[in-house]
Amino acid sequence: MTTKQIMSMIPAKKKPAVYDAWEDSDGIWIMLKEGWNADGMDNVCRTIHCGGEDEPLDRTMADLKEQIRQIRKL
Repeated sequence: MTTKQIMSMIPAKKKPAVYDAWEDSDGIWIMLKEGWNADGMDNVCRTIHCGGEDEPLDRTMADLKEQIRQIRKL
């Protein structure tokens, strides 16, 4: 998945939160700017990570969508 494809999954109102996004062999990563939080991850966290080589794609995508939904401005 390309950065452009990942960004297309993020609603317009949450795009200002995103610093960077990519996929590598460890899964899909979304880095948030300071002042934003990934509430679905651990406490105060600006990194969203989903998937990996052993994770089924449908589960990864469902998790990613849920994590994106939980992005919040502090």
